[in-house]
Parts: sequence; structure tokens; C-alpha cells
Amino acid sequence: MKGKDKFNKLLLKVIDEELKQIFGEAATLIIYNHLEKSHSLKREEIPEKIEVFVRGLEEFLSSGAHVVEKIVLKKVYSSFGLQCRVKEGYSFVDYVTELKKNI
Repeated sequence: MKGKDKFNKLLLKVIDEELKQIFGEAATLIIYNHLEKSHSLKREEIPEKIEVFVRGLEEFLSSGAHVVEKIVLKKVYSSFGLQCRVKEGYSFVDYVTELKKNI
């Protein structure tokens, strides 16, 4: 498996696990349903269309999306034995893009 595929698979797994841990199974399915209906984003497409995911999550959860993003970032970085360092002006997409390039 290529590095990018491995990263995408891990990212999706972490997003899935963290959403379920925070909101539970039923609410996570509602979030995925919203993303698919409102943004034509299927669950398995999230790693490749991370900007669409973030936009949909922020639309659905408002400011709560940032809390979810931080939790997901922390878990993804730690999965690679790294620590997510706060960078001025960086968005969730910036962190994910940078990590994907470096893995």
C-alpha cells in the first residue's frame, strides 16, 4: 500500500472513531448523511476531499467543528508518533495537507 493510501485510510479511520466517540453511532451517521446530501461527499471520499469535509462539518456543527478538528488532528499526528504543534494561521486542511506530504 502506498504512503498516500495508508495515510488516507488512517485519516478516515481516525475521523470515524472520533466522531463516534464524541457523538455516538447514530449522530455520526446523521453527520455522514448530511455531508452526502448537502455536499455530495461520501464517507470514503473524505480524505481526498478534506476541504469539502471541513466545510460540511463547520456548516453542521458551527463552532463545535473546531473542537472535533483538534481532536482528530491530535489523534492522527500521534498515530504517526508525532505531536501536532500549533501554527499561526493554520487550518485543519493545512495541517492534514502538510502531514500527508511528510508521511
